Amino acid sequence: MQNLEELLEELLLELKIDLPKERRDRVIKDIQAWLYPSLQAKGRVLTEDGTFTLVSDEYGEPYHSVYAGALTECLEKFIKPSRVLDWAKNLQELRVLDVGFGLGYNLSVLIVQLREKYPNLRIKAISLEKRLQKDIPLLPGKYGEIQKLLLENLPSFEADCISWRLLLGDARESIKDLSGFGFHLVLHDPFSPYKNPELWSYHFLQKIKESMHEEGTWISYSASLPVRKALKELGFYLEGTNPVGRKKGGTLARLKGKDLLPDDELRKLDTSPYAVPFLDPDLKDSPLRILVRYRLHVEVRCLKMFPC
Repeated sequence: MQNLEELLEELLLELKIDLPKERRDRVIKDIQAWLYPSLQAKGRVLTEDGTFTLVSDEYGEPYHSVYAGALTECLEKFIKPSRVLDWAKNLQELRVLDVGFGLGYNLSVLIVQLREKYPNLRIKAISLEKRLQKDIPLLPGKYGEIQKLLLENLPSFEADCISWRLLLGDARESIKDLSGFGFHLVLHDPFSPYKNPELWSYHFLQKIKESMHEEGTWISYSASLPVRKALKELGFYLEGTNPVGRKKGGTLARLKGKDLLPDDELRKLDTSPYAVPFLDPDLKDSPLRILVRYRLHVEVRCLKMFPC
């Protein structure tokens, strides 16, 4: 990986930004903090609700909230706030994009919940994942049964009104083949924006938008300003979701409707220097390059807003 200081100098020249040393040091310090592992643990971890998750060696983060609980997170951060269990009644086939298959928890819980309420609903799902972990823990009961079925039939499964396909590799490449697919629901669950920025960039979210149904719903655990700003610039209407296991809630975004974020949160998207989208124009930049470019854009906004 390219050295942080070298990359900073390269982008300063490329973007024609002149920063004094103290501000350069501040940029470096922030990026180093973003990249620091959020959980000092490895392997399998027990979460608050008694279910297990894994900790990623690459990102230094657990796949699910340790404090909310893995199963609780699936239900309370994704399935319930998406309200898919209500609006799916109007569909004969539900198309789902699962960004960050991870351990298969979100999709397994979604399938069980939908099948219990709408047994004749056809579910067509596509999952994106960089690489699969080994020794994936199973969810308890009925959720684990579906999860096991998916894991034992990699990379695809089709039976009983369920059609599922897993696309392994860089999601930025996989998404290019899904334009016009018409996804009704997007479960956006990569690692956190400052650890995994390539899957939260304006340009990646633009590709997701192109793959969605015109009345589709996008949902994520993140309320990050660069993510919400990108969604807003792409024409999504935003709504907050309730916090589960932490102070901040997540984000629900739709292509039709109206903004339901509180006024102060909408105002932040215009006034905060950190409300700048991650940029990845060619969908191939390294995560570090995306972060450095973002932090430099933030610094420029800071200088304009708070000149010194």
